[in-house]
Amino acid sequence: MIGGGMNVIDALVAHHATLRQLYQQSETSPDVFDEFLRQLIVHHTMEEKYFYDLLEGFPPAHRDALEAVNEHHIIEMISKDAERFPREHERFSIKVEGLGEYTTHHLDEEEALIFPMALQLFAAEDLNTLGRLFQEAKGTLLGAVPPALPATISAKRPKTAKGPKAAATSETFSQPSTAIGLGIGSLKNA
Repeated sequence: MIGGGMNVIDALVAHHATLRQLYQQSETSPDVFDEFLRQLIVHHTMEEKYFYDLLEGFPPAHRDALEAVNEHHIIEMISKDAERFPREHERFSIKVEGLGEYTTHHLDEEEALIFPMALQLFAAEDLNTLGRLFQEAKGTLLGAVPPALPATISAKRPKTAKGPKAAATSETFSQPSTAIGLGIGSLKNA
């Protein structure tokens, strides 16, 4: 902490701990996986908006910031692949493990290399302001949980989808865990 509130570095590190815990729980409980994905997407979206977009403006950190955001996009692709994968499939745990390992490596790299650099570049007041904004936005977005489907509709969900028409029907009856119009980088111009 710098000054009164939680600065953006402290807020990011605290949320990294939550992500690591959710990943570990996801390895043995596929039900936790959807929450891991939801938290991960919100985290990366807010981290880009309230940290990396600004860090890119500092010449010594520019390339590192771009690389970190690129890693977010790679994690997003791996996430989407894992999200679509059947939970009951024997290889689902391998998908979770791959996503988790790549993600934790990324988190470790941020904490060891990027955050210390940012502490040297940002003014303390700016770090505190960004921390408050990150916490507020994260709370708002994580509180926006899409409503569950009524049992009468979810019971009608097709067991297998074949062809474009079936895929559209299947999509009508399901809501992916990351639905709220979020995608990493989607708020860049907001």
